[in-house]
Amino acid sequence: MAISLILFSSLLYVVGYSLSKVLVESYGLTALQVTFLRCAMVLGGSLCLLPWSGSGISLARLLVPPRAWEQRAAATALVVSNALAIVSYSLMPVTTASALGFTTPLLLAAFGSLFLGERASWVRWLGTGIGFSGMLLIVRPGASPVGLGIVAALGAAVAYSLYQILIRRLRAVASSLDTALQVALVGTVLLAGPMMVFWRSLSLGALAIMALCTLIQTAALASLAAGLRRGEASQLAPWQFSGLLWAMLIDAVMFSLVPSAYSILGGVLIIGGGVLAQLRFGR
Repeated sequence: MAISLILFSSLLYVVGYSLSKVLVESYGLTALQVTFLRCAMVLGGSLCLLPWSGSGISLARLLVPPRAWEQRAAATALVVSNALAIVSYSLMPVTTASALGFTTPLLLAAFGSLFLGERASWVRWLGTGIGFSGMLLIVRPGASPVGLGIVAALGAAVAYSLYQILIRRLRAVASSLDTALQVALVGTVLLAGPMMVFWRSLSLGALAIMALCTLIQTAALASLAAGLRRGEASQLAPWQFSGLLWAMLIDAVMFSLVPSAYSILGGVLIIGGGVLAQLRFGR
């Protein structure tokens, strides 16, 4: 179940960021505005559900959650990661941006051992390393543009891995709903000020795409949080490389960019690394 949730989350995230790329390239929105609108839409929808007792949403849960500072630190890390990821997707092909962003599993395997005390066996490290080799085949250092896009993608990976580590630490007190609520609240509050300066007008088409993007990425966030509560961070790390396969497909369908033989071989290595990390040797 944990692996299935991670695979589904990876697909949804790539689709959501691809729609963000469309909003930036075709409708002229900024990365900060896309991030702010997503958070504001989730927060607004949550407030509308307050009167419904079955929603599980309450003002106390939103404003005074358990271990509030840790939850909001995790939310801040995700907001920063989202904004940087949108910048990278807007400047590079989806496959390249995803490949650089998926250095997260390597960081997550290391952080899981360092901060959570998870035991990462040599098999898991080998699987993660094979997945990373597949990523390098897709990116091919020297063939990709050097600049803000690469810096933004790597920064997003670091922030995203820190978010996942914090979520693992909070799994006993914070549900997927808590995670989504705190990200919405923190993102709306943090970005409200900059939006007064960098706001750009929205067309109906942009608003519709933004609503769809918000729905997809919120579902991705919920799937990720649920998966991390069911399995070890270092064990699930290689499976997040599956997002690269979705990225190649989306590049071909949405942006008419056909993946190269290097990309296909890299995808095979990514899948192989994910499977290898699940194996157990010895008695």
